[in-house]
Amino acid sequence: MFYFKTTGIILNKKNVKEKSAVIYILTKNLGLIKAIAEGINRSESKLLSVVQPGNYGKIYLIGEGSIYKLLSFLALKIPNKVYKKYPYTYLWALKFLIFFNFFELSDRFFFFVLNMDKILIKSPAYFPFIFLNEIFKELGIEPNIENCYSCNIKLIRSKEIYLYGSKLFCEKCKKIGYEKISKEDYLNLLNFLVKNQKPKKINKNILKKIFKSHLKSINL
Repeated sequence: MFYFKTTGIILNKKNVKEKSAVIYILTKNLGLIKAIAEGINRSESKLLSVVQPGNYGKIYLIGEGSIYKLLSFLALKIPNKVYKKYPYTYLWALKFLIFFNFFELSDRFFFFVLNMDKILIKSPAYFPFIFLNEIFKELGIEPNIENCYSCNIKLIRSKEIYLYGSKLFCEKCKKIGYEKISKEDYLNLLNFLVKNQKPKKINKNILKKIFKSHLKSINL
């Protein structure tokens, strides 16, 4: 058995038996881990109030391999504001992260997860797209919107741009049935998904089509 001390964010708490629970934790160095918290649901438990989804802090574990037991948790951040405005969206985002086998996180993505509450409050309408795009980037499977899918030229040089599923094409590679999108919509899309800039105006229908098709293509 080994003792571990790390920092992480609580993604979910799943009750097991009568008084215990399995805690899903996202850490930077260990990735996604599961830990048994014995007796956490007892009224006298010191962990009951702090081991909650969204809380970030220092985690003390004992275990070996992939089997861990939670010893203690010291909360460093409790995102109260997001629960008052968008509790269901925030909890959905935390639980969604459980479906990915993260082993070690980049600094950029870990910072994003820790600040999801602030991003959600600031941009609730765009949050699902920002959230999914950050996951795609971390996994290296983000949709390619910078190059033509067929000839690979930079689309910013193309006079006309066409959309088919989650793929973009230049005017030379278009086919019948492809949807033409304006240069303004494309530039806004580029700034939003690649440069992480929130544009003043963005075509949500195009965003929805790209993300829906991309999710299907990678079987998520």
